[in-house]
Amino acid sequence: MRLLRSLALLAIPALPVGAEPVAVPRSEQTLVEIINATMGTLPNAMDALSAKVPGGLHPTADAPPQIVRSMPFVTRDGFRVSAFEARGIEEGGDVPIVRFTSIQLEQRPCFQRAGLDETFHATSSETSLPAAPSMLPNRYMVMQMPWGRLSFGTSQESGGCVIAIVGDATGGGAGLRMPLPLPQPTTMPGMPDLRRTWPMPVGAYSAE
Repeated sequence: MRLLRSLALLAIPALPVGAEPVAVPRSEQTLVEIINATMGTLPNAMDALSAKVPGGLHPTADAPPQIVRSMPFVTRDGFRVSAFEARGIEEGGDVPIVRFTSIQLEQRPCFQRAGLDETFHATSSETSLPAAPSMLPNRYMVMQMPWGRLSFGTSQESGGCVIAIVGDATGGGAGLRMPLPLPQPTTMPGMPDLRRTWPMPVGAYSAE
């Protein structure tokens, strides 16, 4: 709880309409390196995970305090991240433990779905959400990793471009996969509303 209260003091409000956009942080890591350094280390303490994301992780007004997000940033290889989200659960210690993370990714430049099996050295399966709106992720490539499940989501509109990346180390535990908060518009120049790159809903894939 102490960390969550400290993070609350660091919350950064979205810029009002018409305001000058803030400088967009640039990561020193590629997108794949960020995935491996964050999702690949799950479960992880929230403060340690926050230190791995440009600008850190902060609460937002539409989310419960267990859910924190980054500001938009650009990876070293030029991919534009709308937000990195982490969910911390109190597990008896002083620091919440994160077992569920997601990356909201802009489709330009395109992070290609093709070749991800080779990139992450894992076999994949497919999960589809036929009822999802055309702009939201409705098709997921799901990989079973040593730490949990790594999923890459595309939408009807994004085609072969990944717009949502999810790391799930909850093991299907009850109470850990809470409902997604509402997205907020991004302040990154040229970026769309986050509602167009929102990650998978609860129950998008089974826990088998």
